[in-house]
Amino acid sequence: MVKSRRVHLVLTDDNKSWIIEKMAARIAEYAPQYGFDVTVGETENADADINHWMSYAFANVPHNTPATMLITHLDDPYKVGLVKDELTSGVDVGIALSSHTCDMLVAAAVEEEALAFVVPGHDFAATPRRIVIGLTTRLYADGRKREFMLVDLARSMRLDGFRFEIFGLGWEDVIPKLEQAGAEVAYWPGTDDYRGDYVEMMSRVPGFDYYVYLGRDEGSLGTLDALAAGVKTIVTPQGFHVDLPGGITHPVWSQDDLETVFREIAAEAERRAASVAGLSWAAYAEGHAIVWHAILDGRKGEIAELLAAHRGAGVREIKPIGEARAVMLWRLLSPRRILSKLGHIPLLKPVRAWVKRR
Repeated sequence: MVKSRRVHLVLTDDNKSWIIEKMAARIAEYAPQYGFDVTVGETENADADINHWMSYAFANVPHNTPATMLITHLDDPYKVGLVKDELTSGVDVGIALSSHTCDMLVAAAVEEEALAFVVPGHDFAATPRRIVIGLTTRLYADGRKREFMLVDLARSMRLDGFRFEIFGLGWEDVIPKLEQAGAEVAYWPGTDDYRGDYVEMMSRVPGFDYYVYLGRDEGSLGTLDALAAGVKTIVTPQGFHVDLPGGITHPVWSQDDLETVFREIAAEAERRAASVAGLSWAAYAEGHAIVWHAILDGRKGEIAELLAAHRGAGVREIKPIGEARAVMLWRLLSPRRILSKLGHIPLLKPVRAWVKRR
């Protein structure tokens, strides 16, 4: 059995109780799966195989073990300078949250081999809400509102990602078809008080993601209400709809048009969720473990390739961002930035700590 290595996470008081502490907790939770026993403390642990500073801001101290540090929030030249100094005076690798930060540091003449990035994870606590489709249409026996298109839509695709909010009489036969396809439906057929019904309807319209009207009978006044509320529209390009500049988000005329729009809308939401589907905290901890193992095994020069394989991507070419530092130069004269810089000078750290206790 391979013996676990020991990593110590240095979490100072300044970084507790918010995001950085959460990130430390997630690394501590998952890193053992990747060959590291984890401890957490406010100062470096000389008995650990490697120390990882949860903020570069406090890593400018003598190092008795191999060391890495988290790099984030580089928004002035003083901070960039501090990172550069640390990476040439004891810290083996700076682990950023993004490729962009690595690019910026390379542009500031930081050695590429001293940089890595691991995109942060998330808790999968937020789940997609259903896309809200609003209809404010009364149906008629002759089918003039072409509600059959929604029935055919329900036959052709799953609607699990959608919620239909329907106002108006006559939808009782359509609603079960939508629900059978996985849609959620809220229905307000109306009462004898049409003024009160209108107030209720208008309170709901701003919550629509899309307003739908399929009739070819001049247009829907509901389209006007939806646009006034800033709601996107899926409506027929006819009647006064065509006289509303920019008012038609998705024109639909045929059944194929409607199905194409709904599939695109569903796919767009799925693409957004898929963009972070692989960003677990376990993957974040594994990325750090890859860096630590490489350092301890004398393979520091292979880190970029190893992390690229971990991300499932080719080795990324770092492209310097020439203007990145120029954007921050005006902050050189900021009194707060100057004080912060002075506070991180090793000889002045006791003074900084004393001021904080006051």
